[in-house]
Amino acid sequence: MHRYMSMEIFDLHADIGMDVLSKKLKGEKDILKTYHLDKLAQGNVSGVGMACFFEGHENWQTAQSMVSALREELEQNQDRLHFYKGGTLSEDRLNAMITIEGMCFIEDEPEAHLDWLYDQGARIGSLCWNDENALATGVKGNPLRGLSTLGKRAIQHMNKLNMIIDVSHTNEKSFWDVLETSSKPVIATHSNSRQLSNVDRNLTDQQIKALIQKEGLIGLVAARWFVSKDESLQTANQLALHALHIKELGGINHLAIGFDYMDFLEGNFGRASMASDLQDASQSQNLINALKEVGFNEVEIKKVAWGNVEAFFLKHLKP
Repeated sequence: MHRYMSMEIFDLHADIGMDVLSKKLKGEKDILKTYHLDKLAQGNVSGVGMACFFEGHENWQTAQSMVSALREELEQNQDRLHFYKGGTLSEDRLNAMITIEGMCFIEDEPEAHLDWLYDQGARIGSLCWNDENALATGVKGNPLRGLSTLGKRAIQHMNKLNMIIDVSHTNEKSFWDVLETSSKPVIATHSNSRQLSNVDRNLTDQQIKALIQKEGLIGLVAARWFVSKDESLQTANQLALHALHIKELGGINHLAIGFDYMDFLEGNFGRASMASDLQDASQSQNLINALKEVGFNEVEIKKVAWGNVEAFFLKHLKP
């Protein structure tokens, strides 16, 4: 593959919050320095949404512990990173955001819980992971169930706070309920095209067009099954074809990146979950190269890699 110039990337989704708490509970310190910052720098990833991930069973105390542990790490590393909460992005440090993936821990009073999360610095949040909870329904839940009344209250309060709503992992009923309920643009931080890989975590053309019409963002995800169900096509080049498909649907100003690297996770996750040449953050430029290979020009690639996210945050995240 022809080598392309290195380009600054904003990665909307990495489960770093979960990794921080998991390793801190084992007695480790300096998690970001030890496991993350160097690889991000090697891949020219200059912005990252550090997700606090909750799969469906966690309570409020666990949520508070994870968010607090991540915030502590962010505040300890401000020589190398900018704890980003809105406004202008830093040009010389890693822009690190707190994001929330799944809110199973909210079973009542969503406004008070969301106020606390926002005060800690969280700026992007999804109501569910694959689970079915008190707020919404993920892709593994009842397909006929969408947002609850409590979930609609959560969406309305997130709008009030200027906290960005993430629809990756919602089932289709919840997706459409969110778009109907939210008065502001929403994003899918890490979802590809279902046309190219027919898995329920990816977006239909109708969903992609709706996100574009609502002026949202779609982050390209490098988890291998979302790239292709054909193992020989689980590559950066195939992921670039997802980008091309979304562009052809009118999405060039709505494309972004949300790799969802899992190299630092244990159990059923890890490097085996990723595309063959997008194994960790240090390999991020392989997608930049692939975008050029499938026909994106330099201006378009800059939009996908950084510009669309920057414009969205400047418009919708108040400092």
